[in-house]
Amino acid sequence: MYLLSISIKTDSTEKTLNLIQEIQSSDQISDDIKKQVAQVFDDMNKKKIDKDAVAKRKKREDAQLAANQSKQTQTQPKSPWTWYTEVGYTNMLNSNISSISETGTRNVGNTIQVMSGVKGDNVTTLRNTYGAIYQINPSSNLSLSAGHSTSEQNRATSDENDTQSLSATYSKFLTRNTITSTFSFTDANTRRAGDSFTKNLSLDNRFAVTDKLKLLTGINIGRTQGDQNPSNLTKRESNTVKQGFVIGNEYFFTPQHNIKLKYAFTDTEAIGDYNAFEDQTLTASYGKNFKIGNLGLTYSISDKDYFEPDSILAGTVGRRDDVKNKTISFSGNLNQVFSAQKFIPIPKNIGQFLNTLNFNTSWSETQSEGTHLQQNFKKESFTFGLTKRIYF
Repeated sequence: MYLLSISIKTDSTEKTLNLIQEIQSSDQISDDIKKQVAQVFDDMNKKKIDKDAVAKRKKREDAQLAANQSKQTQTQPKSPWTWYTEVGYTNMLNSNISSISETGTRNVGNTIQVMSGVKGDNVTTLRNTYGAIYQINPSSNLSLSAGHSTSEQNRATSDENDTQSLSATYSKFLTRNTITSTFSFTDANTRRAGDSFTKNLSLDNRFAVTDKLKLLTGINIGRTQGDQNPSNLTKRESNTVKQGFVIGNEYFFTPQHNIKLKYAFTDTEAIGDYNAFEDQTLTASYGKNFKIGNLGLTYSISDKDYFEPDSILAGTVGRRDDVKNKTISFSGNLNQVFSAQKFIPIPKNIGQFLNTLNFNTSWSETQSEGTHLQQNFKKESFTFGLTKRIYF
């Protein structure tokens, strides 16, 4: 009986039942002990029946609660609108912010002059955006946003501006196609120059050839207008109209691991033909998602061929620029970073807050080679930014 009491407390039910069966079949145990063991067996069965009854009752209560919640959801349909606001901070360090040529000189007509400006500098940008997403149906939505940003430069002033922007994006998700159309308007108020107003419309399609291979196509048109004033009498001549297309492909080794190749052609027409050009750009990029964030590697080659020479800067010498750009970026949200480590547990409410606090870091190098002295320059930049999104 002592052995049986220990088994009931510490062993499995199956082991206890085997012990009861051995006691009942033993010739060396008295009938009185066997009766006590039989009573223990009955008590175990009653407890099992009671536990089953409690489990069935709880199951009925959970089902009733789920039915009530479903009924409440049906009587109070979810709004198709999702509203949010974003607050962002970015700091960019640049080794040659004024794009000073490698020789420190430039062409002005038939004369070579020393270029003025600042090399190493940093620009801090604060941005606030209000947005909304409207779910039209399960396969399409409309995104709207309006934002304001202000940039302050540490040493020079050419990159200081206040910018207002508006955008609207329609997305349609089909079996193999993802179609996106975006209209954007930007008012860039450069504080010591004329304002620039830019409108752009793009239509992009992502076609799934297979589960791993995607075909990328797109077209875009845009217009930029300058606010000419007495301090900038040639601003109007840089008014442009552009149109172009993009074609490429994207291959996924895994859902978190891909490469992308794109070719883009843009034709830009301007009031002053020396500001008009054709641009052909080839871009190769690699992406890899990790637990703590997303890594991106990008390399692009751009060839800009201008329609007419700038007689003021270089007389009859035509202008052509070849620009190479390398970028390494890493982005994600802070919840990914803190959740990846196992030493400090993150409370659920803090994790939810960090999940919408995004970070972005990038390093970029630009190497430009042109027919004019001032287009031969090199620059590097490092950017770090934080963005907090709040839904309401």
